[in-house]
Amino acid sequence: MRIFDLESEMHLSPCRRNLFAFVTLFIIVLAIYSNTFDASWHFDDETNILKNKALHLTDLTWQNVKSTFYASWDGRGNSFRPVVCLSFALNYYFGGTEVHGYHLINLAIHFLSSIFLFLFIYHTLNLPILKAKYGPNSYFIALLSTVFWTINPVQTQAITYVVQRMASMAGMFFIMAMYFYLKGRTSAPKSLRGTHYFLCIACGILAIGSKENAVMLPIMILIYDLFLIQGVTKRNIKRYSFFLLIAILITLTLAMLIAGPSSFNPKNLIADYQSRGFTLSERLLTEPRIILFYVSLLLYPMPYRLCISHDIFVSKALLDPPTTIIAILIIFTLLGLTILKSKRWPLVSFCILFFFINHVIESTVLPLELAFEHRNYIPSMLLFVPISILIAKGIRFFSYKRSMQFIISIFVVLALVTIGHSTFIRNFAWKTEETLWLDAVEKSPNLLRPHINLGKFYADAGLSQMALEQYKKALYLPDEPNQGDHCLAHYNIGLIYKSFKDHDRARRHFLKAVELEPRLPPAYTCLGILKMEKGEDDKALEYFLKALAYDINSQQERNYAGLVLLRKNKLEEAISQFQKSLKVNSGDQLYILTHLGAAYKRKGDLDNALKCFKKALSINHKYALAHLHLIESYLMEGETAKAEQTAEELIGLFPNDDLYLLVDKMIIRGNILIEPPDMTIVSPTLEKAIIKKGNQYHELARKLENYRKQKSEP
Repeated sequence: MRIFDLESEMHLSPCRRNLFAFVTLFIIVLAIYSNTFDASWHFDDETNILKNKALHLTDLTWQNVKSTFYASWDGRGNSFRPVVCLSFALNYYFGGTEVHGYHLINLAIHFLSSIFLFLFIYHTLNLPILKAKYGPNSYFIALLSTVFWTINPVQTQAITYVVQRMASMAGMFFIMAMYFYLKGRTSAPKSLRGTHYFLCIACGILAIGSKENAVMLPIMILIYDLFLIQGVTKRNIKRYSFFLLIAILITLTLAMLIAGPSSFNPKNLIADYQSRGFTLSERLLTEPRIILFYVSLLLYPMPYRLCISHDIFVSKALLDPPTTIIAILIIFTLLGLTILKSKRWPLVSFCILFFFINHVIESTVLPLELAFEHRNYIPSMLLFVPISILIAKGIRFFSYKRSMQFIISIFVVLALVTIGHSTFIRNFAWKTEETLWLDAVEKSPNLLRPHINLGKFYADAGLSQMALEQYKKALYLPDEPNQGDHCLAHYNIGLIYKSFKDHDRARRHFLKAVELEPRLPPAYTCLGILKMEKGEDDKALEYFLKALAYDINSQQERNYAGLVLLRKNKLEEAISQFQKSLKVNSGDQLYILTHLGAAYKRKGDLDNALKCFKKALSINHKYALAHLHLIESYLMEGETAKAEQTAEELIGLFPNDDLYLLVDKMIIRGNILIEPPDMTIVSPTLEKAIIKKGNQYHELARKLENYRKQKSEP
């Protein structure tokens, strides 16, 4: 290819042109994301993947695969982004929680997205309505705009942050659907049209199954067809108005099917804003400023401007701050000009509308957090097409002056290198939880969340004093825009004091947490545990039931409620709680089965008790508590031989010191969160098995001594 000749690549075959583009994109993606493969888990990764038992696929049966479609992060078993959840489950099946495999798939998704984005832009520029104007430079424009999008540091949140595969996978299928629709509309053989339309529909379904914001696809396809295939004329606008109404109805129907009809109830919508530090009207006033902020990030994406938590001042009124009305006027003016000039500049108009329309779901009425960078993954896909067109025009304009062409080319190369380097640098912030939240604390020091999450990292690392320092700093910061974070600071401080055995301070902070946010089940649970340690089971039960009132599917609280009921000898109620807990597809099944068995045993239903203990041991044959309860149950049935055999099996599973530590921790010193067997019944059998084991070792020692003496004789 000749330098500065934007049409030189047209002398190559389509296969070689595509191969060059694909290889270029592959090298670029691999180079700028080469430092992400060992980036740790972060933030929402914990609830959505690491603690989401429904995604921990261990065998590829249809029943297990099907369960991944209902792997909502809250454990309620609701359908939740099934396509991306299945991909997480397959990652877990092949590599467990080893993070490398998850990053590899995320990069593969981004690479495929860039390929189909390139193909979509290239074939769009060669549509009949655009070919005369852009066709000769279509390869250059398509590849340059794709590279600009691919390497932009804003995309790191959708790629390096594992859980935001939801955004990147939705983007991949979204652009694939757009591409296959384009091919379907332009394919000459009718047989190919049907195939392409089928692939378009399939990719559209997969996009929506990855993330709900892809429901805008029908509207985007219709506007694409009007602007770039049919052309913007009065006749076509009138004809397409009906189809636009159909597309909007399809979008609303899809949104309702995904979110449920209750989500569209105005009362529910307003109620959901109660947990936010802003109202619906304040969010609508703030988002125009955020949209323009997104544009500035995409056009000037330096690492110091990027952050997982942006400190956004909430707009209280049109003039509070004054930039609110300015942002609204800029957006409405831009949209007005876009529509008015759509006939003259259909491609640029479509690219602008593509950005704004794809922000509608996450940047309007839904009670989501105000700003996240990953929300730009789909909207920004065509944002760099107009910029690439201007660059191509600049190079062509100075065709008579090679020095100016050289300057423009050097500027573009430097811009690409700078942006790519910024992405590489930004990825270092994602290395660990500490680096991520230290970065956020530095850039948004007045936000609670970075301090709270940095504190959580320190607490998990055993650095309690450093954690306490961060939590206390959070208490002195304003509780906006994410209302409720103060309660989390109090809750986490309570956990620290609980670990220090300072129960009075812990209780005060837990009480303050539920005062600020009554819908905080973990705080009620901790209060219940503190009451159990004081022997106040009635008050403990009250707290556990309060926790369940706010989270009916919470397994831990139900287990503890069942344990208290068991100790109060309310056996039917205890059995009911444990049975309900078993139905939740997460958590510690060993604990539930063992305590359910203990409830049956106390009730005198030894058959069901034995079934529960044996099932628990089939899950983990080294679970000592189930062994001890099983011994007691056999003795109660008069099955002495089976009890002795079980005791011998238990002793054989552990070295003597380990067994001593287990029994000492669970039984002798006591553990308020488990129900031990009656050791006055179990101890004689266990002692007998231990003595028998000791005699065996003693006999072995005697034989070894005799053997040594025989060998040492002359």
